[in-house]
Amino acid sequence: MKAKSSPDPLRKNWTHISVHHITLSTAPLDLVKALYKEFSSELERDQARTYPQEAGMTEDEFKSYFFARDVFVGIGFKDDSGDPSIQSRQLGSVEESRIGREWDDAVAGFYYVKPNYPGHSSHICNAGFVIPLSTRGLGLGYLLGESYLHYAPLLGYRGSIFNLVYADNPASLKIWDNLGFQRVGLVPGAGKRAKPRGDGESEETYYVDAHIIYKSFV
Repeated sequence: MKAKSSPDPLRKNWTHISVHHITLSTAPLDLVKALYKEFSSELERDQARTYPQEAGMTEDEFKSYFFARDVFVGIGFKDDSGDPSIQSRQLGSVEESRIGREWDDAVAGFYYVKPNYPGHSSHICNAGFVIPLSTRGLGLGYLLGESYLHYAPLLGYRGSIFNLVYADNPASLKIWDNLGFQRVGLVPGAGKRAKPRGDGESEETYYVDAHIIYKSFV
């Protein structure tokens, strides 16, 4: 577990992000509930630009989906010591790094890592990221993306694929482009959207494309 230095001062007065590896069996119960709450809010507000699931996922469904294998949580904290060793210092458990705060005041973001395919292709992983609304626009998605490139190979994976990166999610596309992923395919019309009609009383359905992106770890 390594601390990640933030690129700019954060609104929550954090100077670093500590990334913690958890599973459903090791995560504090109230943390799991907090992550579920944030993921549910993501489905409600994001209108499917990040995840294909519709709103209304139960907590048990969230656990089965998000905690199928490994989860990593970024915890924000402030360090005034000026000690450069903070970059690799062991900061204790995710509970200890919380430092008595509510999870909503500590979690900078989180993501899962799991095989994208079964059996002979299970060495190719997939991941799903959530950045809380209160911490967006601070470069945390890129930081957690960097941590993913560090931790996923340590779990034994040889590459990563994202099956659906929607064309109307330019922030995600920019992160993965900058981290060296390749756009290896396009799924036309993969995302269903709705927008108000001119009468303001009904909605019109339309479709957006989704990119398939890949990066080798070897």
